[in-house]
Amino acid sequence: MHLIPASFVPPRTVSLANLDLVVLSPEWAQQDFAALERCADTIRHVFGPDNHWPDADISYEENLADLLRHEREFNEGEAFAYAMLQGERYLGCLHIKPIKSRIDNDARRRLFQAQAFFWLANDEAQPDPGSVLATLRDWLNAEWPFEAVAWPGRVQGWDEWQAMAHAPCMNDGA
Repeated sequence: MHLIPASFVPPRTVSLANLDLVVLSPEWAQQDFAALERCADTIRHVFGPDNHWPDADISYEENLADLLRHEREFNEGEAFAYAMLQGERYLGCLHIKPIKSRIDNDARRRLFQAQAFFWLANDEAQPDPGSVLATLRDWLNAEWPFEAVAWPGRVQGWDEWQAMAHAPCMNDGA
């Protein structure tokens, strides 16, 4: 299942204000794993209140397998993960994903074409998450072929995000 139209070529590297993005791949395994080890408790639940990634005892090999999967998904147009950098410093990751749900007729799929998540390692000199969010939102809105991207846990609070799944369908005059 492709998240984007075949005519859109997602950038593999991007330079934004004080933030560089590169495809998340095994090339970043050392930096990514080090950030996960330092910040697992801080970034746990970024993908949802019931999501427990990363496990407290995630191994380097498990993380490497995740990075291989992210790179494959990127290359196949299924989802897009980027390492976020500031110069040589590894800041964290951005994930642009389809909205997956076990709910039949999940209204969030009508409202949004994708969902995005990011996490930052909690280093001392990290950028402000609000400014990172603003930069990433502006970039996705300007450069990607989505009408609307959800930011669960950031723009939409988790309770609001869950409630949106059951929003009534709006009929045009019917």
